Amino acid sequence: MNEITAPARKHPPLRHLQHAPYDPWRDAYGAPIPQQCRIQQIAVDKAHGVLPSRLHQQGQVLGRGLTRLIVRFDQENDPVRIRPHLVRVLTTPVGG
Repeated sequence: MNEITAPARKHPPLRHLQHAPYDPWRDAYGAPIPQQCRIQQIAVDKAHGVLPSRLHQQGQVLGRGLTRLIVRFDQENDPVRIRPHLVRVLTTPVGG
């Protein structure tokens, strides 16, 4: 069963729930995701290993795979791969 959940917040509707075309380098709200930016996980997708334990956690984008971001979450040592539509951009690097 594919379960996707998101917190109730005063943000624009999540792009992936509106069936918008998938852009691998845009967040859930359609913002571009530059490398080295700060992100927050805002949704859960158990079918792809994105578990509730990181919901609302923040981290930094270290790089990109073919379809996933490589992120090191705060308080963790190892980077993880996460689909871009499950995060939102918090801050971008200067010139990013």
